[in-house]
Amino acid sequence: MSELTNLTDRLAHLRERKGDSSLMQRSNPPPPKPVKQSKPRGGERKFAPDSFMLFVYGLLGVTLIAQMILIIWLDII
Repeated sequence: MSELTNLTDRLAHLRERKGDSSLMQRSNPPPPKPVKQSKPRGGERKFAPDSFMLFVYGLLGVTLIAQMILIIWLDII
């Protein structure tokens, strides 16, 4: 076998041996399978109840009722 003197010869020699080497086989692994994401049924995703949001909605309800009471009370006086 002739002596490999330059990089091009060395690369050509390695390409010829590609099937023989386990390192070369591992360097090109098969592509991973795509993961299917489950879609929620019935359209939009339902969020878990959040205590902060429940507090905010409760506070909004209290302020709306207080506003209506103030409007009615000021209209009577």
